[in-house]
Amino acid sequence: MMSLLLQLQVRGELTGAELARLLEVSERTVQRDAKALADAGIPVRSTRGPAGGYRLGGGYRTRLTGIGLDEAGALAFLGLGAPAEQLGLGDLVEGLQTKIRAALTTEARDSAQRTADRFHLDNVRWFARPEPVPFLGPLAVAVWQDRRVRLDYERDGRSTRRTVDPLGPILASGEWYLVALRRGARRTYRVSRVRAVHPLDQAVSRPAGFDLAEDWRASRREIESEAMEVEVTLRARASSLPALRRVVPATRQHLVPTLVNEPHIELTVPFESRSWAVFALLGLGGGVEVLAPPWVRERVADQSRSAAAHYPAGPTLPG
Repeated sequence: MMSLLLQLQVRGELTGAELARLLEVSERTVQRDAKALADAGIPVRSTRGPAGGYRLGGGYRTRLTGIGLDEAGALAFLGLGAPAEQLGLGDLVEGLQTKIRAALTTEARDSAQRTADRFHLDNVRWFARPEPVPFLGPLAVAVWQDRRVRLDYERDGRSTRRTVDPLGPILASGEWYLVALRRGARRTYRVSRVRAVHPLDQAVSRPAGFDLAEDWRASRREIESEAMEVEVTLRARASSLPALRRVVPATRQHLVPTLVNEPHIELTVPFESRSWAVFALLGLGGGVEVLAPPWVRERVADQSRSAAAHYPAGPTLPG
């Protein structure tokens, strides 16, 4: 009945069928609960007929939103529906949003809706789907309960077993990571590579003053500020510059201009490893020409010739 009251306060007038769907009950239950509320003195008004429904009369409002401890814990995920669903908090967040909207004045609720209608945040890369993370839920439970876990973890095609103290999951660029301690040292694990989670009857002792968000920011700064292994001088087409920006490190993307007035440009960009430099430049195809260093130019040329050998020249097929 409290949920029915909050839905009417937030949404105005609703039909019996709409309320039944929102509350996951039968229309008969909606009728019974609406009558019980009216009998208790709450002005629930009902209108019969095809255009009828239920509404609150006389500007009635309740502040009894009843936010529980479990819902309070989900506050951090307001506006992050997809991550909340992956963590198993989808229903909690949806209920929490309804309660918070019910506590707002009509003017404030309209303002919140206006913002939602005009701004949307999407942190997943184009043409990409989030990696499957079937064990994110058990890891989140272990984090919440401060329990040590044993992970079956796959890396480089090999499966290993590691006992870790989970400190918290991180969602970065649409992918989930787990920050944990292993033998006292901080480690980061990609959740999509976890193949099994075995909770242990051992408590995790979180480091005093540990701040997950600040720890992740510091880790990113450290990785992104590391010295680059190789610098490559290129002659690039103007049309290839956006793609080039996406394959160089984030802290060096300013070296690739977004707008140029010439069809080609020469520039030098760094890469964090030799193998990545070759792989990334091959992906740009004829949009770039490697000028230096010679070994990168030769490696890219050899790989290009090897790929071209799979497609010998022949007669053009009709159609």
